[in-house]
Amino acid sequence: MKLFGATMLRNEADIVETFVRHNLGVLDGLVVVDHGSADGTSEILAALVREGLPLDVRHDAGVAYLQSETMTAATRDAFRRHGADFVFALDADEFVRAPSRSLLEQVLAGIPSRMHAVMHWQTYVPDFDEAAPAPILALAKRRLAHERHGLHKIIVGAAFAENDDAVLGPGNHIVLPRAGHSPSANPVQHARVAANVVALAHLPVRNARQLSNKILIGWLAHCAARRSEPDLAFHWRELYEEITAFATLWTERLRTIAANYGIAKNAWLPLSALPLVDDPLPVTAANRYDAFVADDPLRLVIKFAERLALER
Repeated sequence: MKLFGATMLRNEADIVETFVRHNLGVLDGLVVVDHGSADGTSEILAALVREGLPLDVRHDAGVAYLQSETMTAATRDAFRRHGADFVFALDADEFVRAPSRSLLEQVLAGIPSRMHAVMHWQTYVPDFDEAAPAPILALAKRRLAHERHGLHKIIVGAAFAENDDAVLGPGNHIVLPRAGHSPSANPVQHARVAANVVALAHLPVRNARQLSNKILIGWLAHCAARRSEPDLAFHWRELYEEITAFATLWTERLRTIAANYGIAKNAWLPLSALPLVDDPLPVTAANRYDAFVADDPLRLVIKFAERLALER
């Protein structure tokens, strides 16, 4: 069985090498769409390709954040060009956890041929040690004991390649039979895979610089896409409003944001009300390409604003 991943990323230089090396420990290859990165992500990906890692990297110079369209195309390529049996739709801050590859294959082989699967999405709340900066995955020691967002992440079955109308929904949470389909009006069934077989560890917050880059550029790119659905990327909008109000992203605020990530702000809970469990991610060897990282938020936002202005 061939298992592939597909991802769309922008300005993830601090984590992209760790993302690639970790996920290739479970998966057989990755299709990576580099969406206009300017922080060293492109250079790191090129270096990983030169190592001979099974990466299919393509570049998208567009400004607008068209996640569903881009991820749908990348997933189709994983099936049609690379012969995948299943494709894991990933973001750059997500890490596949599968204690046994053979058990994972056995479970996936039992899923009905016309269905797709979903895995548990586990949110990690970072443990910061500012005095001694550590590898990215050293931040991921404790996760929420209970997820309140009610979301899973998709594992796409091979039937997807046979249906030209099927698309990945926003956020990579579901496969839809066609663009514009409302899952609430006509739910699409997916097979849930137990967390002890496979789960997706999510590390959305790593430091103030990274979060500022993600939210400021991400929300502007979302606006450039001119989406009509008002609730899409609401979490980016709310954090954009906070950051542009010159709020200070101190350590405890970053941890609170991580613990409530994907939840509307009017439903946020304090850290003290959100129990965590010890479940550390394995820390891999040190990155080889950190010298490429150039992630100053002001520089990246200015460069993105220039691209946005030139496209109009």
